[in-house]
Amino acid sequence: MGKNYILSHIDDLSAEQLAGEIVQGNVTLEELRNTGNLDATKRNKINSLIKAKDDADDKAWEIARYGNESSLRDYITKFPNGRHVAEARQEIDRLRNEKEANYAQKAGIIDKIKRNPNSYSPAEIEAYIANGTLTKGELESDCGIPKSALDNLDQIVAPNLVLGKTPDSIPEGYTEVYFWGGTGSGKTCALGAVLRVAEEQGYLRIATGPGYQYALQLKNIFSDDKEANDFLPPPTPVENNQYLPFSLKKPKEKNSRSVSLIELSGEIFKCFFNKNAGIPFPTQSHADTFNSLSSFLKSDNRKLHFFFVDYDRENKPDAQGLTQSDYLNAAATYFMNNKVFDKTTDAIYVVVTKSDLFIDKDGNAIIGDDEKIKYAINYLRQKNYSSFINSLKENCERYSINGGILKVLPFSLGKVYFKQICNFDGREASHIVDILIERIKCSRKSILDVFNK
Repeated sequence: MGKNYILSHIDDLSAEQLAGEIVQGNVTLEELRNTGNLDATKRNKINSLIKAKDDADDKAWEIARYGNESSLRDYITKFPNGRHVAEARQEIDRLRNEKEANYAQKAGIIDKIKRNPNSYSPAEIEAYIANGTLTKGELESDCGIPKSALDNLDQIVAPNLVLGKTPDSIPEGYTEVYFWGGTGSGKTCALGAVLRVAEEQGYLRIATGPGYQYALQLKNIFSDDKEANDFLPPPTPVENNQYLPFSLKKPKEKNSRSVSLIELSGEIFKCFFNKNAGIPFPTQSHADTFNSLSSFLKSDNRKLHFFFVDYDRENKPDAQGLTQSDYLNAAATYFMNNKVFDKTTDAIYVVVTKSDLFIDKDGNAIIGDDEKIKYAINYLRQKNYSSFINSLKENCERYSINGGILKVLPFSLGKVYFKQICNFDGREASHIVDILIERIKCSRKSILDVFNK
C-alpha cells in the first residue's frame, strides 16, 4: 500500500496491517500519530506487535550471525526488512572474500607441494590439516603425496647421530674420499645412502674404532621397503669433520678396496672464506679442525673429491649474506692457491643433490640419467656457480684429473616429503658406489687391519 492510502485509511486498517506497513518501511508510527486518527489502543497494539517482531528479528540474527552464508541468507529471506539485513549482507560479502582468499591460498599451497613436496615442514602440513586448509585426501590425490608419508607425519623421530672423534692423522696407503659441502647440502644423507647401498650389494665392511657408530647409524637411516617411512637427520651444526674408515669388496674378489672417508663439516667448509678474507675463525675448535684437515690434504694417499651442491637452496644468501657459490668459490680459491689437487687427486665430482626435484619449464619431472646430468650442468651455469666450476675444470685439466674433464653427478635419496620423510631409492647412490669401486684399487692390505689391531 502507498503511504497516502495508509494515512487516509487508518480507521479501516487493523493494528496488524499497520504494524506490517511500518515494518516494511512504507510508513512510520510518527506519521500515523500526526494524522490524529490513531487511537491509543491501536497504537499500543502496534507497538507490541513491532516489539515482538523486533525481538524475533534479534533472536534470529543472533543465531544467523555466527553461521555460514546459508544461515545468513535464510535470515534475509525471513526478515527482508529486518534490522540486521545490512549487517547480514556485509557478513556474506566477508565470508565470500574469505572463501576466495582461502581457495587462492589452498591452490597456492597445493601448487607448491606438487612442484616441490618439501615446500613445507611436517608441522606446517599438520597445521594446515588441523585448521581445514588441506585434507589428507587432497594431499594424496592433488599433490601426489603417498599415504605412507601422511601416516608418518606425527611419527617422525629424527636420528640422533653420535659423531665420532676425528683422528690426528689418516693411515697411509689407503684412498681418502672427501665429501665437501656447506651445512644442509645433503652430504650426510648421501653418505648414509652410499653406505646403505654398499651393504645391500654385499660390498661393505665398516672398520671398528672412530666413526663406527656414526657409520652404522647413517646406513640404518634408510630402508628399501618402498614406503615413505625413513626420517632424515637435521643438518649437523658442529665444526668437527667426521672420519669413516671402511672397505669395499665384491663377492668374488680376493682383495678389498680400503676407503678413508672424510665428511667435511659445513662449518669448516665455510672457514675457507674466512681464510681467504683474513678473518679469524669463529672458535679455536674451528681453527684446530681446519688445520687438521689441511694436514690430511697434504698426505701422500690417493684422493677422490665429491663436492655437494644443494639444488633446493637456489643459491640464496645465508644469515651472513653469503651464498653456496660464495663458499664453494672460496674453497676453490684455497685449493688453487695451495695446490691441493696437484699430485694425489684421482677424481673430482660435483654432486647436485635432490635431483628428484628437477623439473622442466612445463613442470614435468626430469627423468633419465643423461637428461638429469644435462639439467644439473645447466643449473650450475644458471645459478652463478660458473666460477667454481671453471676453477675445478682448470684443476682437472692442469693435473690430468678425470682425463681433464670435470664430472657432474645428479643425486637423489629417492622421494623426500616435507623435508624429513623419505621413500628411499638407492639407484643414484649406487652410482657413487660404482665410482668408488672403479676408481679405488684393490689392495692386499686392508684398512680394517689398521683398526682391528
